Amino acid sequence: MDEKNMYVKCEEARIPEYCMPVCPLSTKISDYLAGKNIRLYTHQAKAFDLVSRGKNVIITTPTASGKTLAYSLPVMEKLMQIPNATALFIYPTKALTRDQLIFFTEIDSALHARTKPAIYDGDTQQELRPKIRANSRIILTNMYELHQILAWRAKWGDFWANLSVIVIDEAHRYRGVFGSNTALLLRRLRRVCNFYDAEPQFILSSATLGDAGSFAETLTGMPSVEISNDGSPRAKRTFRIYAPENKSSISAAAELVRSQINAGMQTLCFTRSRNAAEITAIRCREEKTLGKIASYRGGYRPGERKEIESALKTGNMAGVFSTNALEVGIDVGGLDSVVISGFPGSMISVLQQAGRAGRNGRDAVITFVAGQNPIDQFYARNPEAFFNAPREQAILGTENPYILSSHLLCAAAELPYKPERDRKYFGDIATEIISDLKNKHLVASTSKGFVYCGVENPTQTTPFFGINGKTWSVIFGRTTLETMDESQAYLEAYPGAIIFHQGERYRVEKTDPEHNIIRVVKSSDTYQTRPISTTEITINSREKTTRHNNLLVNYGEVTVSSQILGYSVIEYDQIIAANELTLPPREFTTKACWIIFDEECGIAPEKLPGSLHGAEHVLISAMPHYVLCDRSDIGGVSTPYHCDTVSPTIFIYDGVAGGIGLAEKAVELFPEIVCFAREIVSGCTCENGCPSCIHSPKCGNNNQPLDKLGTLTLLSYLERESGKPLSINNSDVNS
Repeated sequence: MDEKNMYVKCEEARIPEYCMPVCPLSTKISDYLAGKNIRLYTHQAKAFDLVSRGKNVIITTPTASGKTLAYSLPVMEKLMQIPNATALFIYPTKALTRDQLIFFTEIDSALHARTKPAIYDGDTQQELRPKIRANSRIILTNMYELHQILAWRAKWGDFWANLSVIVIDEAHRYRGVFGSNTALLLRRLRRVCNFYDAEPQFILSSATLGDAGSFAETLTGMPSVEISNDGSPRAKRTFRIYAPENKSSISAAAELVRSQINAGMQTLCFTRSRNAAEITAIRCREEKTLGKIASYRGGYRPGERKEIESALKTGNMAGVFSTNALEVGIDVGGLDSVVISGFPGSMISVLQQAGRAGRNGRDAVITFVAGQNPIDQFYARNPEAFFNAPREQAILGTENPYILSSHLLCAAAELPYKPERDRKYFGDIATEIISDLKNKHLVASTSKGFVYCGVENPTQTTPFFGINGKTWSVIFGRTTLETMDESQAYLEAYPGAIIFHQGERYRVEKTDPEHNIIRVVKSSDTYQTRPISTTEITINSREKTTRHNNLLVNYGEVTVSSQILGYSVIEYDQIIAANELTLPPREFTTKACWIIFDEECGIAPEKLPGSLHGAEHVLISAMPHYVLCDRSDIGGVSTPYHCDTVSPTIFIYDGVAGGIGLAEKAVELFPEIVCFAREIVSGCTCENGCPSCIHSPKCGNNNQPLDKLGTLTLLSYLERESGKPLSINNSDVNS
């Protein structure tokens, strides 16, 4: 590893700040803390006081700061004071739920609270479920299971009637499409609880967010108080930014992990994608690493995931290459090092991933390996901007008509829907949607309200990660290797595609859309594949035009049509061939913002296609810096002539049907996004464009055509038109 391409920053150890709650602790709680030799940090004491006073709170202190104790103590206090009270704890992953059950079982026993904590999720045996519903006062679950059990309202009547507290851990994970579904699910839960005259209190635990209080209120529908004054101690951390030369971030990360493992450092490496986790692990194995390593990601069978988690925690695994699946709070032991291979899409994720190392008071080393894309390279050139970057705001779209329609069907099946009563949960737009559902004969009007009258179970047709909830199985012989959602299957499992699984390569032999099956065979080839696609966009309606000085940004509804035309064959980061495919297009309606150009932009006609294309790429690269999303959550189209605008146009659209507010937020922040995009391009030293500025790793046209000088000219023009020229420096990235 070349140290001249390394920026190093040390965070010194920090001493703890302690405080006693103002509200008195019960004798049982006091004795428990004394027996464990625990003194409460300032944020834990504040959480106890606010929850004891009936406030909804969101705790946003860092990883390993003791958030579990901060929210569990006031809950246990309340359950001991009110004998029939119940509490619901919601976690984003089953692994974290299992981890937390151990804690609650121990504290329940120590306090003699008789809450009988239990997990209730898809893995819970059927014969145990009635007993848990009847006897457990603390139930640990996830949003997927909650979505299912609300349909069985009557069976849960006693639990809902006594529900006192709802705890949502890792709340920042509930953003975008998943978060929008979650926000509506929680409104359904509140509606059912209110029916039983219960008004549960919310406690949220989250990574640091921009405007966390507003996020919590949007997610739960209830006002919340933020607790951010972290009083916990912190071990010394050495944070490094590494910009490798003449090698990909995958090769650099594999080399770095190997050297750290061989030096005795247990290391967790986060990657940007499923494929990257697999490929980096393969590269690391090829380098003769001293110790057991594995890849880890969603889609693996539960047994595989548990085995890797256990080996990592006990120290029997020297290194793991993971997607963000290991980002949340499951205890993986005292790791020595974390490697972040490529910017994970938000500073929130950076902090969460970095926080996996250095627990238990041990010094830690965190290395961000910059990939060859604009955001990564900007931070490599401006490392202080990386450390000073603000925390992003989470985007939720509770008025998305597609998502809201599905949840209203579920609500009507759970409890008759009354517009006057239920408007407070779902907003004014719900009345119009209910009327439309009635016309489609999916709900019927009765004396008690609107009730569901469709044929299918609405719970089964309301997915949580997108509008289409189909799950595809990847099958080798008679073995199911993993599962994929609809979007992943379309983009990653077309005929001829290479799929990686635990160090093995498989080639897609055929797909069976009727049964959602992807059949694969083992492959000895050393190449990867990437789809080649085309996207067309049609404007359905323009809803508004926002003026930023002389810059006009349009916003409205569009229809996006994408089609895979073939795939590139890539070997050692180089495209060596391209194969054609004939596949049907995929269409969806969403929201977009767009800019229309005229001859005053200063670009010659022959240079316009490449200039527009480059500007589209870098605007999409810059957008996640201001709107909490990944670049894969948004899409773009650029054209020197669009039939609807009759002009050169750049579109940026939400990558999910109905839209979730990303493009709408971009309209508001467009001058800042443009300035950041211009800085990315102007700061890159290449001559004709490269992955560090205007190339996109997901471009369906293999990054053709592109014109760097024209891109810079267009962005400078937009910056001037916006009237807010901004010179971004190391200490002021998001002014």
